[in-house]
Amino acid sequence: MLEGLANALTEGGFQVLSIADIIRRERHDPPMTDEERQRAMDFIVAQQAKNSVEIERLIESHDKAEHRFDRAERILKLMIRAGRRARREMRERDKQLREQDDRLERHLTEIAEFQAHSDRRLDALMDIIRANNNGRSS
Repeated sequence: MLEGLANALTEGGFQVLSIADIIRRERHDPPMTDEERQRAMDFIVAQQAKNSVEIERLIESHDKAEHRFDRAERILKLMIRAGRRARREMRERDKQLREQDDRLERHLTEIAEFQAHSDRRLDALMDIIRANNNGRSS
């Protein structure tokens, strides 16, 4: 029974046996010889060895992938922190620029008022000079 399974698996084929098939074969097939039993055990041991190697390879691959994932996670956290810091700095800079803009606006308004006041005073001075000259030009 196991010999047929072993041969099917070693030759690249795949045979699925139900428990009923195995029990039926046990009842109808002659008992295994020592040689067949040894070959079946050798096959099982070889498969176990292959599986152990494959499992070890998968564990190593998983460990590497986990390491890469952890690294990517740390990088992402750093990027998030940097983005938050940049956003906070931009808000602060925007606040400073708004305050500077407000101060500049006030200063420009004051300059415009001083200029208007200077223009009025200059006009008044010119009127006084014209009045003293009685309209005479020099």
